[in-house]
Formats: sequence, structure tokens, C-alpha cells
Amino acid sequence: MTLAIENSITAKTNRATLTIQIEALLSRLHPPVERERRHDDRVAIAALFRLTPFDGERQALEQQASIVVGKNISRRGVSFYHEKPITHRRALIELADPNIGSFVAEIDITWCRFTQPGWYESGGRLLRTAAPISDLTIIT
Repeated sequence: MTLAIENSITAKTNRATLTIQIEALLSRLHPPVERERRHDDRVAIAALFRLTPFDGERQALEQQASIVVGKNISRRGVSFYHEKPITHRRALIELADPNIGSFVAEIDITWCRFTQPGWYESGGRLLRTAAPISDLTIIT
């Protein structure tokens, strides 16, 4: 067997193995759902948001604002990834992206789960539109 043929066979085998690994990853990222609880379709939104928690009187705690990474959004809710636990249930979630546009709403964070390695995934209901708290120069 010539070296060219051996290289071709190796390349095809490597590509087949890579394809299997990618398909396995995709199936883990989007597992089949037996019973869908959601009323609206979700859309992936890989964008940065600013999350500013509210205190008990619905005053923004700007010093506790953090950047979170969007996961998906629907007409009624949004989910996102973050590095630290969120201690408040109500917050303002803001997006300002020149390619996507701006979005500001109050969110009721209803769930959180710890994911490996060291990240959290949370989400909740979008309650109402809101005015931005600050000039969002963090997302450019």
C-alpha cells in the first residue's frame, strides 16, 4: 500500500471518528424532550447580558451587577450562564448589542442549577419591560 493511500485511509478514519464525537456532543447539548412544558419556542441567544439584582423594594443594586451569558430566550422567559450564585430572585436583565439591538426587562429568576466546571445555569420568567439602568458600554 502506498503512503498516499495510507494517509487517505487515516484521514477518512479520523474524520469518521470526529463526526461521531460531534454527533454525541450535539445529542448531549440538545437531549430529546419527552414532554415539553414550555408554551413558546426557545431561540438560542449567545450574547452577553448585564444582570442587576433588585432589593426587596425593587431598587437596583448596581454594585452587585454582573455579566451573564445568554443561553436561550422565548416570549416568556430567558436562561443564561453565570459564574457565581445569584442571591436575589428579581433582577433587571439588559442586552445592548450593535448587531442584535437592545433589550431590557425585569426577570423573576425561578431556577438555578450548578454545571461543571464551576458555572451555573439559571432562568426565569420575563415580567415586564424596563428602562435601562446604565449606559451599556460593556458589550461592544
